[in-house]
Amino acid sequence: MKTALNRFAVVLCFAAFVACEQTDLNTPCVLVKSNPDGGAAPVPLLKSDPIIKNSANKDFISFGSTQCEDKVCVRDSAFTEVDDGGFAEGYCSRSCVANSSVGCPSYSGDLDKVPKTALSCRPLILDEMTLQAIKAKDEEAYKRIFGQTTSPYFCARSLVLPDGGRP
Repeated sequence: MKTALNRFAVVLCFAAFVACEQTDLNTPCVLVKSNPDGGAAPVPLLKSDPIIKNSANKDFISFGSTQCEDKVCVRDSAFTEVDDGGFAEGYCSRSCVANSSVGCPSYSGDLDKVPKTALSCRPLILDEMTLQAIKAKDEEAYKRIFGQTTSPYFCARSLVLPDGGRP
């Protein structure tokens, strides 16, 4: 009986710890891009940034956003929020492990209940072999572009097709 109570107490403490884990996933952030001096600058509004403006319906990932704990800000292809601050906005993300049971819980469980804003672990950048090849060729350039990441998988809102369906 005592052992069963001890196990129950351990499970209860673990569940409480997991439930109380703070996250900034899915909180608003501003995309940044590298400056020639190695620093980072916010990406201007979509209307004025030719790269984003001419690449509609594509995912963007930004490394170095100080608004996010893991410094990763994502603007997915279906992102519809209005850019209020004069800069291209997205939401905080982090690297993840594909097919993991841990998942990508948002800071607000309410966002996880809506398919349009729920996060899942999916590839947003080049595959692992290509990342390794780039890193092997020029490690400094790799760090400037991709930071410390070695995986293409990040927490992002699910892909939504133009007809409202999912792939």
